[in-house]
Amino acid sequence: MSEDVKIPLPQSLQEIIGALLFASEVPLTVSDLRESVRAVEPEEDENREVMEVYKTCTSREVEAALKGLEKALDVAGCGFKLVCTGGSYRLQTSPSCGRYVRAMLKLDRPSRLGRASLETLAIIAYRQPITKSEIEEIRGVDVTANIKTLMDLQVIRLVGKSELPGHPFLYGTTPLFLEHFGLANLQQLNELDPTLQRSNPRVKAAAYKKPVAQTELELAAKEAEEERSSKDGEEAEPVEDGEETPSVEPADEPPDGDEDDLFIDDTPDEFDDDEEDDDDENEEEDDDEIDN
Repeated sequence: MSEDVKIPLPQSLQEIIGALLFASEVPLTVSDLRESVRAVEPEEDENREVMEVYKTCTSREVEAALKGLEKALDVAGCGFKLVCTGGSYRLQTSPSCGRYVRAMLKLDRPSRLGRASLETLAIIAYRQPITKSEIEEIRGVDVTANIKTLMDLQVIRLVGKSELPGHPFLYGTTPLFLEHFGLANLQQLNELDPTLQRSNPRVKAAAYKKPVAQTELELAAKEAEEERSSKDGEEAEPVEDGEETPSVEPADEPPDGDEDDLFIDDTPDEFDDDEEDDDDENEEEDDDEIDN
């Protein structure tokens, strides 16, 4: 009787990682790879010590295996390589072999984006989250058609609404954008051109939201302004004949205290003319009394 042929154990964690990536139809993260490796239980008559090493692998060990696999594929020059897009890993054919792959699969040449669409996509990638009006302000032309094209290609998406008047939509890139351009993350955009630096998304997003404290201060300032305006609109008390109006010398600096206490004469000129007419009438009455 012939004994059952035993399947040999993997020689390294790198070998397991390579097999998982080759068999997967979707990109895998470090967490996905680690969970797949640790899910396998040792069978009977197997070297449990070796299997226990794989079962207790850590995320750092998986990352080290990925780096080793990437170097091995580059040295082998086997027509595909390991790429990382958006934190997920996958095996991808080399760009130099793309025409042969398309010929075998009978695929048409992929359509290229126009210059206007590429410029719009670059602005969104470097300045996201960004509104349509801000894109148009940078480009100086209407970008409605370009945004529609990029949305149809699923390289940009709506990421929220701005707090600006009208609450316009905010646009940002998608994971497919990283995959299409072979970027691991958005930080690599700064490496493409040192003269272009991507804006900080947290700072940019905070610019569209007013803090609660700031909003309360604005409301308090508005109420104080309305109260001051109502005081300024009240009629001044009449001055009796013979009393002199105290003169106030202008001060170089406002006195200590609340600036709201300062009086600002913003009476329209038309009301000043009426007061002058009243003064003329009063003077005529005084002359009549003296004549009598």
